[in-house]
Amino acid sequence: MIRDLLTNEHLARLDTLDIAIKKRLSGNSAGARKSSAKGSSLEFSDFREYTQGDDLRRVDWNGYARFGRLYTKLFNEERQAVLNIILDGSMSMRHYEAKWDYAAAFAASAAYIALNNSDMVNIFVVDSDSTQRCTALTSKQSFPKAVAFLEGLEQKNSSKTALNKSVSSLAGERLGEGISLIVSDFFSEDGYDSAVKLLRSKKQTVSMVQILDRSEVIPEEKGNVKLIDSETKNTRELEMTPEILDRYAKALSSFRNELKTFALKNEAGFYSFDNSTPLIAAIGELLK
Repeated sequence: MIRDLLTNEHLARLDTLDIAIKKRLSGNSAGARKSSAKGSSLEFSDFREYTQGDDLRRVDWNGYARFGRLYTKLFNEERQAVLNIILDGSMSMRHYEAKWDYAAAFAASAAYIALNNSDMVNIFVVDSDSTQRCTALTSKQSFPKAVAFLEGLEQKNSSKTALNKSVSSLAGERLGEGISLIVSDFFSEDGYDSAVKLLRSKKQTVSMVQILDRSEVIPEEKGNVKLIDSETKNTRELEMTPEILDRYAKALSSFRNELKTFALKNEAGFYSFDNSTPLIAAIGELLK
C-alpha cells in the first residue's frame, strides 16, 4: 500500500526538506516562484527615480532625507509556483506492486513538500489510453486528497507506456509556471523526447525520474525461463546464463546513459532509482 510508505516519520523528515524545495522553486529558471514583473509584493527589487503618478507609499523617504532626491522602490511580484507530477500508470509500472507503490509514494512525497510551501500541485496519471487527474491542490490540508487519489486509481490491464502521446494530451492544460516531474520507467513504446520538449516549450523546468523494481536491475530468475512482456504480452523463452545477465546489465546501463544524455541536452534533470533506495534518500537526491 502507498500509505504504508508515507509514515508519520517519513512525512516529518520531508518537513525538513522545505528549504531545499523553496530554493529550487525560487530560482531564475523557468518555473521560478518570483517573476521579473514589477508588482506590489513585499520583496524589494530596485530603485528608480520618482515620476509623477508613482504611488507615494513606494517613495523612499529615508533616501530623500539623505540625498534630497525622490526615488521609488520597485518590488518583484511573487507568483505561486506549480508542481506538475506526470506519473506513468501503465502496466510496466504496475506489474510489480512494490515498484508502483514506490513510484506513487515518490510522487506523493514531492507533492507534500510543494503543498507545505503553499505551491499548487497538479497530478496526472497517464497511460496509452487515458489520463486520470487530481489538480489545483493548493495547501497542506489537501495532501490526504492526493494520497486518496493515488490509492484509488483505476488499473487497466491493457494500458501501455506512451509518454509522448500522453504528455501531448496535456498541451491544453494550465500547467502554470513551475516544475514538471515525469515519473516513469521510460519503457515507452512511442519514446519520451517530444514529451520533454513540449514541457520545456511551456516554460517548465523538467525532471525525468526513472523508477525501476529491484528485480529489473538485478534479475532474480535463473535457469530456463519464459518471459512475458507486461504490456504487449509477447513471450520469449531463454536460459538465464551469466552471459545473458551480463548483456542485460550492459543494455540497462546503456539505456540509463541514453536518458541522462538526452536530459542534459534538453536542460532537464535525470534521476534513476529502484525501490531498494530509501524513499527519503530519493527525494533528497531530487532536491539537491
